[in-house]
Amino acid sequence: MSNQTKESKNQLRSLISVSPKLYRYITSELEKRYHIHSYDLQAGAIKKDDGVHIFLRYGEHYNNEKDQFLTNEMLEDGKVLETFVEEVGEACKQVMIDDYFNKMTP
Repeated sequence: MSNQTKESKNQLRSLISVSPKLYRYITSELEKRYHIHSYDLQAGAIKKDDGVHIFLRYGEHYNNEKDQFLTNEMLEDGKVLETFVEEVGEACKQVMIDDYFNKMTP
């Protein structure tokens, strides 16, 4: 494998371009459970041979981040992914509430 191919594999890219199915699952679950929309997040990923490393940024200036490496086996099982979505949903919801009250405070 050439150095350029290895280098491009390890770069952070949009999750929707790395795995559209995974992106749709995460955003639909966050919207359904927590009323968090796709525009409330920045979803990135690094594709690796044995899985995908997901980075989700959220908050007013996207300065909060949760990340998780999911192996191909974890993706098939779905339990770790579901737990990750719950953690992100709760954290994002709290940050959005805090951002709102900070804006409204005189």
